[in-house]
Amino acid sequence: MKLKFVFLSLLVSCGLVQAGGFRIAMQGVRQAAMAHTSAHTRDASVAFFNPAGISFIPNKLSVSFGGFAMFPTADYQDVTTLYKHSTDNPVGTPIYFGAAYKITDKLSAALSFTTPFGSSVDWGKHWAGQDLITKIELKAYYLQPTLAYRFNDWFSVGVGYIYALGDVLLEKNITSINGDIQLKKSGAVGHGFNVGMYFKPTDKLDVSVAYRSSVDIKATKGEANLNIPASLVGTANFPTDRDHFDATLPLASEFTFGVTYRITPKWLVSADWDVSGWERYKNLTFDFYQNPIGNDPNDPTISTSVKNYFSSNIFRLGTEYLATDRLALRLGGYYDQSPVRDKYWNPETPSTNNYALSAGLGYRFGKAFFVDLTGIYLSGQERDVKNEAYNFYGQTKLNSYMFGLGLTWNAF
Repeated sequence: MKLKFVFLSLLVSCGLVQAGGFRIAMQGVRQAAMAHTSAHTRDASVAFFNPAGISFIPNKLSVSFGGFAMFPTADYQDVTTLYKHSTDNPVGTPIYFGAAYKITDKLSAALSFTTPFGSSVDWGKHWAGQDLITKIELKAYYLQPTLAYRFNDWFSVGVGYIYALGDVLLEKNITSINGDIQLKKSGAVGHGFNVGMYFKPTDKLDVSVAYRSSVDIKATKGEANLNIPASLVGTANFPTDRDHFDATLPLASEFTFGVTYRITPKWLVSADWDVSGWERYKNLTFDFYQNPIGNDPNDPTISTSVKNYFSSNIFRLGTEYLATDRLALRLGGYYDQSPVRDKYWNPETPSTNNYALSAGLGYRFGKAFFVDLTGIYLSGQERDVKNEAYNFYGQTKLNSYMFGLGLTWNAF
């Protein structure tokens, strides 16, 4: 039973990497500088936010790409012993690419590549929660072809197909047997879609309504590598130290309602309301091929852990001011609610309610080339940890600095 409990803990940690804090809102540098608001149609990056928006890009061809550097840190403290520990995370580098083309005056097409989910958390080999997690790396890539049709000067609809690839690496210690375990899988596949409507009822107002579906990343024949004493290999609990597993890891859906209003020709204000659909994430099930380390009495190779997440909300507000015909100044802020309940909190997902401030600038060279810069500071609200299942208690807090560079070319 002790060994089964250890492995059930591992399964819970795998699932929690998909929770709040791992949705990376970094799909456009200009948008990120304005709190990642969505109702903007300057270039091809809008394909990720709302596929209908590509119909209103002012040029026939638009190519946009960029990247970010993220510096996140999570802190944990046991309030009883005053023990403290912080992560030593590597730099995160989400990227994006978009290309859009007007086939006719009404029909447009686009292709976007983004990394909307992903994170790296490294707590180190020896710390108070080493039996829950020591290191995790998660990456999810979305490739999305898109079509949009503009019915008239003020209304369009669009749809995109999402082909998703996921990579995961998870490591933890098993101190009860003086061992450790690593789970990894590359190239797990999922499918989804993105639909939207875009409105421009006046020259001053943009309205964006979009829905991005949930995506189930199906990991088949993932590798489970156990570094355990040789005397345990071949026993009833560990018939092999090189096992495989199957699992389905859900990524949340997202509904977005965005508005941009031009107060003057040089000054606009944007606001978004996002709803992340984590409520469908009730359970996570892993199926090991050989090791009977699960919690299902009918099949001991299967283990199911309870999640019971809830849908979370994000509120965003951003602005842009044209200081000159070429130079744009931007500011923004947002509140991001965590979908993780206190009793399910786990250190591989240091999820908190977050507040963020963003700023940036953009410069246009000639008529077609844009360079955008942004900086973002995110602060997590301190929260209590009350995970009774694993006797893990304390307080946690996180913060992150992010910087982005984007390049756009609009032609014809």
